[in-house]
Amino acid sequence: MIIFPDIEIQNGQSINRIRGKDNEPEVYKIHPLEAAKTFVDAGAKWLHVIDVDGSLQRERINYELICEIIDAVGIPVQVGGGIRTQSDVDWWLERGAARVVLGTAAVLDRLFIMEVCGRHPGKIVISITGKDGYAMIDGWRTKTSFTTLALAKLFENTGAAAIIYTDLDRFENGQEHGLASTIEIGTELSIPLISTGTVYTMDDVSTLALLPNIEGAIIGRALYQGELDLAKAIKVASTSWVAPELAEEGVAPKLEEVSGIPIKDIDHVGVCISDLKRSVRFYKMLGFAKEKDRGLTKDDRVIMRHGSGVAINLLSQEDRNHNYPSIALEVSSLSKTRAFLEYNDIDIADSYEDNAHQVVCIKDPDNNVIELNHYQ
Repeated sequence: MIIFPDIEIQNGQSINRIRGKDNEPEVYKIHPLEAAKTFVDAGAKWLHVIDVDGSLQRERINYELICEIIDAVGIPVQVGGGIRTQSDVDWWLERGAARVVLGTAAVLDRLFIMEVCGRHPGKIVISITGKDGYAMIDGWRTKTSFTTLALAKLFENTGAAAIIYTDLDRFENGQEHGLASTIEIGTELSIPLISTGTVYTMDDVSTLALLPNIEGAIIGRALYQGELDLAKAIKVASTSWVAPELAEEGVAPKLEEVSGIPIKDIDHVGVCISDLKRSVRFYKMLGFAKEKDRGLTKDDRVIMRHGSGVAINLLSQEDRNHNYPSIALEVSSLSKTRAFLEYNDIDIADSYEDNAHQVVCIKDPDNNVIELNHYQ
């Protein structure tokens, strides 16, 4: 499970929206950039940064400060607040945001979500905030006719990377209500869920890490007030997974009963060729176009992509030694994939990560390499 330290910015300051109210923010003394650096020093692998002014005014307000954070931290940053159009999404991704969070725009225009997710696979996260069982938009000010669960299920097959869920009822009904609603939505969805407002103690981190389908937890107030040690929380979150004996008690399905690893899609297929020009002509005839061509070498390949999104990596004959994968698959959760592989005694042949994705490689009985990708 990923811990996302939360940086909410209003008037250039780090804040927390107390009880979901924008006119009564809790202002922290630490500057947002300083907070970001502090979180990175503690071991954060991701940051969650929200332009609160942008969400209320429907435009970029604190963008210069957020861009400064992106440039300074050296880890993936998930950005939200006032992002409503395709050009907004493109603008943030071009400036280094690893993922873009869409809230109101997602609710108001599902066709827009389908288009933007298709254009930027693995880069879009949808934020759903619930109050009295219904989704809220416009910076938590407007109640919609959608229940939170029904709305979340509409986004399952859009290609979004995850759903962020916030329960405003916890302010009135207690933290347990927020956790219960998070469990309900998480168990009903196939798309990964990121929880907010449910972590106050280390026990909360442990509990969330054991729940099915929870990709991460966004934590703000507990970190700013010193109630939670971020380094320890990251360690707990990264080592916890649902053990088979807990599954028997109903926490999650037994790993041996899960139908394989959580595959989302085919990422690409590797094909060894003998004549590059001839193969390029052939695949162009099938509707593929060159996406990357630095020639066929021991360390590189030619990538061609179809209009449907399917990619083929053209490899040299020398790569028949299995240095490159025969097939690369995208998975929805790398932690669940690792747990499944471990439980079934499947060795990981290689693993690595960069700012865009995490990868583990396994081999089939004939030594073919299968690459498993999880995009950040």
